[in-house]
Amino acid sequence: MNPAEALLDHLRSGLTPFLGLPHGTEPSPVAGVVLGVPYDGGVLNRPGARMGPWAIRTASLGLGRLPMPLRLQGPEEEQRSYAAQGWVDGGNIPTRPFDMREALGTVESVCSAWVVQGARTLLLGGDHLMTLGALRAHAKQHGPLGLLHFDAHPDAGYGEVWGTPFHHGTWVRQAITEGLVDPTRTVQVGLRAPRFEDGELAFLRKAGVHMWTPWDLKDPRLSSQLHGDLARVGQGPAYVSVDLDVLDPAFCPAVAEPVPGGLSVMELISWLHHVQRWAQPFVGADVMELAPVLAGTDDSVRVAAHVALQLLA
Repeated sequence: MNPAEALLDHLRSGLTPFLGLPHGTEPSPVAGVVLGVPYDGGVLNRPGARMGPWAIRTASLGLGRLPMPLRLQGPEEEQRSYAAQGWVDGGNIPTRPFDMREALGTVESVCSAWVVQGARTLLLGGDHLMTLGALRAHAKQHGPLGLLHFDAHPDAGYGEVWGTPFHHGTWVRQAITEGLVDPTRTVQVGLRAPRFEDGELAFLRKAGVHMWTPWDLKDPRLSSQLHGDLARVGQGPAYVSVDLDVLDPAFCPAVAEPVPGGLSVMELISWLHHVQRWAQPFVGADVMELAPVLAGTDDSVRVAAHVALQLLA
């Protein structure tokens, strides 16, 4: 079915799979699968991300799957093919809202069922804790992963102060502790949120994680180091995780924890293009923390859909 026919079919049915992809709720040997994660039980502030998957899918209705080249003047850029070729929309992972450990287990089991079939995954979230379930699934298949993590927060905190070892600000620490990611191939981009204490950064530095603030990114003296870090992530199986709060709230305000001073959409897309230069495609990715019940939803969901499209292009 060509894109135009798919669009008409979705208009008739009332269903809105991401980018008009075919539905495929049973794990099968496809190129990749988009999975919604309607869960926000790990959010400390401003819940609503459980509604994110529906909003992103709706925003993608009618969105073309052939990305525009970044350059149409000057140096020629290699033309990019249709996004998500051979991918399906696998629907939502049935994460029930009141049990964090059960939700993590459900994400892991559903992702694992697709991963063993050779499928790559893209999660539409949902709160960032659920990334841990996907990392567990991929690490079982591929071993420790490289991780490219776009976020205002390092997400390597201790959860016990909130009465739980897990929440959306602890998953990176847990992934390193469990050996799911290789910290020497882990790069965090966009960090800038104020912190309660220095433990997160000390833990990450000791592990070997490379961290970049928006101000670091703009320092031309660090350009070669930055490009080397981004390339190193892709020197083996890798995962790309985008918390939409990496963007400045001027561009994407409907997130759980907005932090001023973030990236522009144009800057984020340019960094995501580095992923296309890796020798092998990422094994999994996600776009997390959209909370489409908050102010600025109309603009935020459109941004989220475009970010997800860039990951699959």
